[in-house]
Amino acid sequence: METFLSVIADTLSITLVLALAAFGLAIIYGLIGVINMGHGALLTLGAYLTWAGTEAGIPFPVAVLLAAVGVGLVGLALEHGLVRHFYDRPFETLLLTWAFFLVLTELIKIIFGTDFRNVNNPLPGAFALGPLALPVYRTLVAGLSLALILATAVLFYRTGVGIKIRALVQNREVASLLGLNIGRTYKAVFVAGAATAGLAGGLISPLLSVDPYIGNIFLVRSFFVVILGGIGQILGGTLVGSFLIGGSETIFALFSNQVIAQTAVFAMAIVVLRFRPLGVLRSG
Repeated sequence: METFLSVIADTLSITLVLALAAFGLAIIYGLIGVINMGHGALLTLGAYLTWAGTEAGIPFPVAVLLAAVGVGLVGLALEHGLVRHFYDRPFETLLLTWAFFLVLTELIKIIFGTDFRNVNNPLPGAFALGPLALPVYRTLVAGLSLALILATAVLFYRTGVGIKIRALVQNREVASLLGLNIGRTYKAVFVAGAATAGLAGGLISPLLSVDPYIGNIFLVRSFFVVILGGIGQILGGTLVGSFLIGGSETIFALFSNQVIAQTAVFAMAIVVLRFRPLGVLRSG
């Protein structure tokens, strides 16, 4: 019984951590249709800025928030300088953001070097929950991920701004008639998605070694999360996709090694997309 509860706890934790990493991409892709290939580099930048902040003596929570703001400003520059001119041309935005990914990755190498960096865990140790010993910080990150998704749900479904944004997703002309400034809304969504990527990078940084390529793995997994959950299904789709990619890997790893588990997960994703090409939560 204890093993079963431990697997459930690990599955939930990994699902929510991956949901946090993918949420910024889900926001940008789901709301304005931009395939942001720079998502992984933005997440990496958030991790490095958090490391730099803590090295400078800034408390970890403040360093994470400053990293999110800094990455959001980088996203603002990217959107205002390039992306806003190509919103109706998805292939061009894909190429532009991929070029941005390559450039930002190289800049990170130049500025921070290629050595592994470590961010001290601000909440080391574990706490007891019945028979389980749960890592304090990982559990906190999972809780913050869930809180962020729930707060976004409240914004979308309980506020006037959320209604207008959802109208924008469904019909741009109708949203404009509701008084929504399309350009400003697109800019705000892009910056919010970038800042969320930076926040994720900062929060995840104590859980792994920081290097210029940590965002690559999260970029691939985040795309699988968004596509499997269903493009535009930002809230439920992110959670479902994160479980299918991250959570199920924990279960498969019980019966095999990590490599086989990852292979099984991506094979499962291909099968799911074969029968649900629009995603689990999106119907034709």
